[in-house]
Amino acid sequence: MRIQLRPENSIVRPHRHPWTQFLYCSKGVMSVTTEIGSYVMTPDMGLWIPPNVEHSVQMVQPILQESLYLDGAVGARLAGRGGVVSMTGLVRELIHEAGTFPVEYDEAGAPGRLITVLLDQLALLPVRDVLLPFPHDARLQVICRQLIDDPGCERSLDEWAERAAASSRTLSRLFESETGMGFRAWRQRLRLQRAMMLLGEGAPVSRVAVDVGYTSASAFIVAFKRFFGFSPGTIGLGA
Repeated sequence: MRIQLRPENSIVRPHRHPWTQFLYCSKGVMSVTTEIGSYVMTPDMGLWIPPNVEHSVQMVQPILQESLYLDGAVGARLAGRGGVVSMTGLVRELIHEAGTFPVEYDEAGAPGRLITVLLDQLALLPVRDVLLPFPHDARLQVICRQLIDDPGCERSLDEWAERAAASSRTLSRLFESETGMGFRAWRQRLRLQRAMMLLGEGAPVSRVAVDVGYTSASAFIVAFKRFFGFSPGTIGLGA
């Protein structure tokens, strides 16, 4: 168990390690980028990072980042291919308590029994579909990079296809096969991720809505709440 207070606008550069990491922030907002895509993490989410998967972390505000490290097959099994899960109060408390144990704890005693309960509870956490997947096709990568730089861009898939010297049908099929979602759905998820980071910086909801391409604050709030499960101002991210 490791607890770190990360300062505003800090970055953990791309790295990897041979153990499984369960990462979450008990305060603040952070963005985690892995080999397969990106996540925006709020305190109600935890992220499994499997062994040897490269990842980086960005913080736009001071956060309290907490990590649980697991060695061996148990950690690899729990992590699977990685992904976000919904946190529970019980898991938080169990992790905090486990953090007080020495490295060589009594596996046959009370500490060992608590760890067993923790592992059982971690396996029960529901998965959340919040990944922004990265495509492999070079044409899609160019499009996605430009949208990441300018999430409010309204260019249609037909316009992107003309720039990429490909048909919109081809690009549409590639988006579905490589990301599991259509172009519009991918762009909306990108916009909502970016919105969360902007709100984390303290930007007002009305400005964020415009910056990420929504025509009205009300439409943005509806989409945001549908995706994250709470309104933009619920946890003090904006007003």
